[in-house]
Formats: sequence, structure tokens, C-alpha cells
Amino acid sequence: MFVKPFGTSFETRNLSSLNFSANTAKKHAHKNPYSGSPYNQERATSDINKALDALGNKRLELIVHNASAPSMDAKDVGVGSLYSESSRTLLIPFLKKYGFSAIQVDPEGMRQNGSASPYTTNSFVYNPLIIDLESLTKPENGSLLDYDVYDSIVRLNPSRGKDLGDYAHACDCFEIALSNVWNNFKEKTSNSESIVNFKERAAIQDLSYEYDQYYKQNIDVLEPYAIYSVLSKKYGNDYYLNWPYEMQNLYNPKNTRLINSIKKQSQDDIDKFIFTDLLAKKAREQGIAAYNAAGIKTIGDNPVGFSHQEVWAHKDAFLSDYKIGCPPDQKWGFNAFNPDKLFNPDGSLGSFGQLLYDKCKKLAQDNQGGIRLDHIVGLIDPFVYKNEPWEKSSGRIFSSEHNPDLKDFAIPRDEKDSVERFSAILEKIVIPACEEGGLTKADIVCENLGPMPDHTREVFYKLGLGGMTMTRYDNGMFARPNDTIMYGSHDTEPLVTYTNDLYGTHGQDAFNYALWPAVENSLPRSASHDVKQAKFDKYRFDTNRHKPEENKYAFRQFKFTELFTSPAQRVQIFWTDLLGMDKRYNMPQTFGPQNWTLRLSADFDKNFDPSMLIQAISDALKAQDQKTVRKNQKLIDSLDANAAAARKEHGNKFEIVG
Repeated sequence: MFVKPFGTSFETRNLSSLNFSANTAKKHAHKNPYSGSPYNQERATSDINKALDALGNKRLELIVHNASAPSMDAKDVGVGSLYSESSRTLLIPFLKKYGFSAIQVDPEGMRQNGSASPYTTNSFVYNPLIIDLESLTKPENGSLLDYDVYDSIVRLNPSRGKDLGDYAHACDCFEIALSNVWNNFKEKTSNSESIVNFKERAAIQDLSYEYDQYYKQNIDVLEPYAIYSVLSKKYGNDYYLNWPYEMQNLYNPKNTRLINSIKKQSQDDIDKFIFTDLLAKKAREQGIAAYNAAGIKTIGDNPVGFSHQEVWAHKDAFLSDYKIGCPPDQKWGFNAFNPDKLFNPDGSLGSFGQLLYDKCKKLAQDNQGGIRLDHIVGLIDPFVYKNEPWEKSSGRIFSSEHNPDLKDFAIPRDEKDSVERFSAILEKIVIPACEEGGLTKADIVCENLGPMPDHTREVFYKLGLGGMTMTRYDNGMFARPNDTIMYGSHDTEPLVTYTNDLYGTHGQDAFNYALWPAVENSLPRSASHDVKQAKFDKYRFDTNRHKPEENKYAFRQFKFTELFTSPAQRVQIFWTDLLGMDKRYNMPQTFGPQNWTLRLSADFDKNFDPSMLIQAISDALKAQDQKTVRKNQKLIDSLDANAAAARKEHGNKFEIVG
């Protein structure tokens, strides 16, 4: 979640060290047998996969959230789903074409009312917006949704055909649609033998049995959240602290008498809630099966915060007056966990420890490609604050021995076992939960960006966890093999925007300061300083020369290449960077409809120019040792030729080849 500000260290660096003259290295003459041939997609796909293997079995992964998934215009309900027929038709073939083996998804839990952010979700309830509404109109799924209801949702969608979703429209329409689905299910279940269509009757009978089993298996977990939904509607507010006191504390301690009274009055709403969760789970499982069949896995996202619903249902697991955030000034508003509820005196899991364990286990079971642990410092030693002026009350919960309110939680760092105690949450809860869910420690990706105190870094390295290197801020060569490397994420501006800002807003020195490591990292480690200097000189920002578009394109090309020359084995690309877009997905610490709504258009594949990706992979191969280059020369020639053909096909005049 944390995003660093633009670096200010440039002013202290003497750029003159980069500006000496150098002789351009002579290129070894080599004739490419594929030169001039038209773009060949089949060959490009094969070449990309071979090249990723030759680069040390690198894994290429796309970061894309559900809401951003594409929809065919005739099926657009205002928000995307990675598990819809549209995604299976449009996205999966695209991923296969360009060597992607996984997608990093958003937290897929139910969101707070009115919030499009996936980082405010209840991790124990699936987001109903991932349900493919059109599929529910079909006989093989019970014809549960009246087609005219679905058709109206699509026709009245104000964002139809645009690359922006309409979250408010989608939420309102899904509420109507899922009520229609529930009523139809009840009616058809009560008299399934009268259904004429055989497929429809069989689907209803199967779903009825499945629902009964799902209800029995999940009622203990889901019932509090179903009741929360009932109370939210009753009081017209999704935040429990705005409810009457007895409702604020319905589960603190559990008020069985009042709970039974609510259930008696609202049993149908509770049943519908659990049925909807089943539909979302089924939609997801069907989608996952399609991705897996194509050799693509999903990577889940574990938000560091817990939703209002989760806190309300497990109040004793959280501190009532402390929230978590990130220094120096990010106030996220999530309740901080209660350190006394991590473990019981006998070493077993306390109420929060069990809640966190269950959350991670579920996420692992759902995503066999791995898990992203959001803000890993927030699990090792979270930064907490009160709502009063936070400068006085804030601190890290396990290392603030001088804070009167937090000192009882502090772990003395002069004790021999302090590292073990700081690592307990990860070592005894998170990692075992992921392993029980079917993953290994190598499948865990830790978001370790931003401030990371020494004692938290020590824990991170002690456990051998893989972190992230974001080249928007850091040098890709500093990544470790078990790290994940990317230019940016959902919280950063697209690479195109960053490049334009460097060249325009920040000026000559800033652009050149960022260009040098990008050039250096796109060349072989053995390249001489003169060779690096010559390449830098060719594309540096010089106010006496005017070729800004070529310079900016070259910078982006080198930043792409850096992802593949880095030691990191996992390469992730946010979808706006891959498509070369200049629209931002999310601006941290801001609120409004401009965030979380940007989408892939239905024709994104047609408009996509793959040349930068293909060229980056080829140039990364050229940057390997001479033995590897000689062994893969034919592959490099093929990649270069296809990249050139793609540039020509898309009217791209720049040929920035390493």
C-alpha cells in the first residue's frame, strides 16, 4: 500500500560523472535470417516462453484486478470480473499469447458499501460482483436470472463501451439481480419437478443440494456477516459504530438471545446472503478452472487491514482505540490487532491468531499461484496511532517501550529471543496457514516497500521470504532471486505518465538521473563504461537536442528490459504499463470515482503493441553471458524480427534495440 514520494537525492549527485565522451562500441556484424518477415504471433508465443526459460525460468505475471477485467459491449454490467465469459474469451488467450503464467488479483472479499477499494474487504465473504450475471440466465445454470432484468442492466449501464467502470451502477444493479435470482431459486426449488427444460431442472436440483451442504459447512463463519448485512440495511449505515450500542456489541460477548431474535425476523435475508456467497464461490471456481486449463494460476492478495465486519464479529481480537497506518503520515483507519490475542498462555492460537490463520489458509486454498502479503511490516511490527493528534500516541506496537500506552506490548530487543518473538506472527501463523492451504514459503510474495526498520528487516531475511523490488524507486539489480520485480503497482502512476513527468515536469537532470541505471541495467554486466556511456548519450535529455518522443520511448524500453535482466525470478507487470496507457488506476490517500474504476477495453488485444515486451525479453537475453547469447542466437534473431514487425504493424517508428 505504501508509496514512496519522488526521490530527492538527485540534487546531491554530480551528474558530470556521466557526461564524459566515449567511443561508440563497434557492433559485430550479424545477419538476422528473420529480418523483414511479417509479425508471426505463433512464433512470438513460442519464442517468449523459450526465452523466459533461457533467462533462468523466469515467471511472467500480470497484475490486474477484477473490476478492471474486460467485458464485451453486449455483456457489460458496469464492472469487470476475471471469471466472466468475457474474460475467458478475451483475457485468457491474451495471457497465453505473451507468456504469462499467472495473474495477481485484488483482494476478492466483499467490500464496504459504497467503496470501490478492494483493500476494505471482508476476506471471509466473496465479492458478489465477480458473479457472471449473464451465466445465470442460461438453462444449464437454472435460468435463475430473468433475461429482461439482465438486459436492462446492460442497456442502462452508463459506462458501456468505455474503459471506465461504474461501481455505483453495478452495486445497485447486482442488488436487484441477485434478489431476482434468489426469489427464482426459492420458487423453482419448491417445485423443481414441474420445470419443463431438463437442463434447467437438473441444475436447480443440483444447486439445491449444493446450497444445503454449503449452508451447513459455512453457517458458523458466514452468519455474523449475514447479520451485519441485515443490520446495515436496517440502520441505513454500513459502519457498526453508528448503530445502537447493543448492536455495536452483538458479538462482544455473543448475545445469543438477540441474535436469535434477528434471525427469526430476517432469516430469508440471511439465507439469501449465504446463497449469494455460494454463487460467487462457484463463479470463481469455474473461472479458475478455465485459467488453470490454460496453464495460468491466480495469486491472491492479503490486505493488511481487517474490515468493519470482521472487527465487529471478533471485537476482542482488536484494539478499540488504535488504528494501523504507515509513517510519516498515512492513516489507514483499520483497527489494530490486539497483541494479547495472538497466542494463548499455552501457546495455542488466540482469537486474533486464529482469525489471521483462517484468513491466510482460505486465501491460499483459493489461489494456488501464491499469496501477496500486503504491507509485511504491518504483520511483523505494525505502526499504530490513535485518532487524537497522532504524533503523541503513535508508534510501532512491539517496539515502543517508551510509549505509555504501548509499552506493555513491547518486545525488549536486548533479549536473545527477540528476533524469534518478532517473527512469531509469520513463523507460527501466516506461513503454516499458507502451507496448510497448499502453498510453500516460496509462493509467498511480501510487499516490503517503504520504511522497514532494521529489526523488521532482520525477521524478513531470517525467514527467507521473497520481497518486492519496484523499479519506479529502486535499482532492479538489487533484487534477490526469490523477489518479485515490477515497475509499479496499482498505487503508482503508469510508466508512460512517469516518463512524461520526468521529461517535462521534473526536467533534464531528473530524467537523466533515472535514465542512467535503466541504460546500465539493460546491458550485459560485462559491458564497458564506454559502451554504457555511449548508449546513455544517445538517449539522454539534452535541451540543445530535440527528440523527446524517441528519448521517452527509449527510457520505457530500458525499464522493461531491466525487469528481465534483474536477478528476480518473478516478473510482474501492471496492466496499464503493459498496454502503454497514461491513465492512473488509483491515487493513494484520495477518494472518489476516479479511483479503482479504470478497465481494459473490449478491444485491448487488438490495440496492443507487443513490441516493447518482446524486445525487452530479447535484449535481456543479449545481456547474458556470451555462452548463453551464442546458444540462443537463433531465438534472439527471431524475437528481434518479431519485435520489429510488431512495431511496423502498429505504426511505431522507434527501434530501440539493445
